[in-house]
Amino acid sequence: MQLRSHTLRNIVLTATFLALSTLPGQAQFGGIVFDPTQSVHALQQIAQNVQNSITWQQQLFNEIQMVATLGKDYQQAVTTYNTIYNNLRTFSTKALWQTIQARLSMASFANQFGETTGLQSVTSGQAPGTANQVWRLMNLGLNATSSSYLSSQVLGTSSALVTLSRMEALDGVSTQCLNAVGDYNAVRSANTSPLGALMQSQFDSTSATSSELEQMNLLNMANAHHLNEAQAQGALHACQAAQAAIQNMAQRTAAANEINNAAFVQQQRATNNSAPANSSATWQSYLP
Repeated sequence: MQLRSHTLRNIVLTATFLALSTLPGQAQFGGIVFDPTQSVHALQQIAQNVQNSITWQQQLFNEIQMVATLGKDYQQAVTTYNTIYNNLRTFSTKALWQTIQARLSMASFANQFGETTGLQSVTSGQAPGTANQVWRLMNLGLNATSSSYLSSQVLGTSSALVTLSRMEALDGVSTQCLNAVGDYNAVRSANTSPLGALMQSQFDSTSATSSELEQMNLLNMANAHHLNEAQAQGALHACQAAQAAIQNMAQRTAAANEINNAAFVQQQRATNNSAPANSSATWQSYLP
């Protein structure tokens, strides 16, 4: 562009110089008459042509850039088309993804004399909310004598009350777990039909379910099912954690009884020493 400006300026200066330095003259000895007006006009015409050439070059440059932009748009369209085509072709061969679904097996309980009445219905989800009653019927209850004995015990120092608290904790957690198992089985049974429909749609190879949008919708539904399954599994895991805590109660009670028995034996021997002569020190550290 700078070279073009210099050229145009030189042409204009030359035209101006010729216009100022040339005087009108007449033909002598049959010579040709020089007309400065025509010369200036010719130079102006040349300058205009140069300016038009610069304008045409700029237009040509803009058109080249436009063609390059159109080329990029065309390549983007080709890439998008290939992506959609490959997606559709891949989604039409979904049988490669198919896996085997795990089957849920129900527990079966014997009931010869009515000792497990209602347990089958609770665990299968057919009688929700009845786990507490079923659990109490299946376990041994406390009689009136035991209740009278426990009422006279001191909390925190009575082994009997500790055993009672562990029994009551077992009752609460066990009924909760039975209800959780029943709810889980009931939900799994209710979800059998929706899961079958979802799997059929996922592995359908027709055009109705082979679009990318349809496959994304199916994936969203599958994720929602996974979330529900994870929540149900979390309830079952919570029951297992509670049962483990109750088992720890039994171990802690046994450890406390061991320490209390050792202290009691030491106190009795120190108060009522019945060891043979010159052997009291040995018997102080001996535990039966």
